[in-house]
Amino acid sequence: MATLRVLLTGFGPFPGVPENPSAWLAETLAAQPSPPDCEIERRVFPTEWAAVAALAPRLHATMQPDVMIHFGLSQRANSLRLERSAHNRALPRADASGALPAADTIEARGRDRIDTQLSTATIARHLRDRGFAANASRSCGRYLCNSLYYRSLAWAARQESPRHVLFVHIPPTLRQGGPIGDDELLRAAQEILRFVTAAASQARHSGLASCALATSTEDRTIAEVRLAEAP
Repeated sequence: MATLRVLLTGFGPFPGVPENPSAWLAETLAAQPSPPDCEIERRVFPTEWAAVAALAPRLHATMQPDVMIHFGLSQRANSLRLERSAHNRALPRADASGALPAADTIEARGRDRIDTQLSTATIARHLRDRGFAANASRSCGRYLCNSLYYRSLAWAARQESPRHVLFVHIPPTLRQGGPIGDDELLRAAQEILRFVTAAASQARHSGLASCALATSTEDRTIAEVRLAEAP
């Protein structure tokens, strides 16, 4: 079976957050032993509108990832949040460079909302069964996390072969006054990586878009979590 190309990403500092644990998480997770038949790359995005708009399409084009797992910090979260949707909206909020988004939409003719083909409810339940605090959410906010997620989901939807994309909002770590330690956060991320790459491998083998497709029933029964407008 061909190797899965996996992209892991985090974000750098942003206003009010001089140390972003999502950057540490992406880099540390990529340095761990990989799941079988996976080739892992990692990138840390500057928390800047222009940087995300330029770097995301370049990574998609050059790497052609089969799996993308994006990590970002939500300062109000008290658990891992598995994001179902990205919206074609950009909040007029300054980034780490002080700049505002160039427009109030991400893609001028893009769909208003794009959902991941992975079942965020199933992944959240999988994590809870293993002792991690996790919930599914249907709002990625309107800041840079949403911008990156929308661009990745839109690119994935245009490809002929299945591409699996997930955004995970992480809570502040213990060092930041949050509920989760570094070791626990890394173990949870390893579990997410194993789950998603296994889903992608099975989908490739079976020819399905995903072996963990979201369903309307699941999404009606999960708690509807609204996150802060944070990356």
